[in-house]
Amino acid sequence: MQELYVYDLYGFRTETKALASVLYPYETINCFATGIHKGKRRMLVVTYYRIIIVSTAFGSPADIVSINREKIRHPSYTKRFFTSTISFEAEGTTYEFSMVSRRVLEMFTWAVEQTLPIRN
Repeated sequence: MQELYVYDLYGFRTETKALASVLYPYETINCFATGIHKGKRRMLVVTYYRIIIVSTAFGSPADIVSINREKIRHPSYTKRFFTSTISFEAEGTTYEFSMVSRRVLEMFTWAVEQTLPIRN
């Protein structure tokens, strides 16, 4: 988070503990974002291999969705003063996150558009 200059935004969020439990060893994170999706605040994390969506609620286990990057289509963002949004499509489903920090909008599209690593 410090290398991406977003530690002040996401370093103390409850979703980071749940995120640490699902990351692969040596998996590189390219982008963090939080926003409102389906009425809940969720953390969106883009790695080289996948997009991870994490939602936590007090007293219940974390809700984690993992989507392979090969399945991501049409990543985009809309920059507004307080209501910036990030959106993408995967497997026929549209994901839209509102109330996203303006600092991470360009980083999101950059991270999703990176060439996929070759898997053995």
